[in-house]
Amino acid sequence: MLKNLVDLVDLVAKEIIMQEKIEERHKEITHIQNTIWAAYKDFLVDQNVKAYTQKMSLLTKKYQEKGDLLLKSFAENEAITWCPVINEFAEEFRKGKG
Repeated sequence: MLKNLVDLVDLVAKEIIMQEKIEERHKEITHIQNTIWAAYKDFLVDQNVKAYTQKMSLLTKKYQEKGDLLLKSFAENEAITWCPVINEFAEEFRKGKG
């Protein structure tokens, strides 16, 4: 009976730890997506591709410096996914200024 109780306590402890890890990842993923969205919104206002690119670089650098290569890769892939959108708008902005 005591063994079963110890196993149950161990299982609950592992579940709590896993839930904490999930919550922390969720916060980091939300941060990445919100940072990219804010950079996109800023780009629509200032039309500055260089500033947008710098913000993306700083975002990925943050996770590189933390040693979190999974989130660094996620941030890089999200930034790459946004490239066609940014490039299309940049082209439109150039045409509008010309």
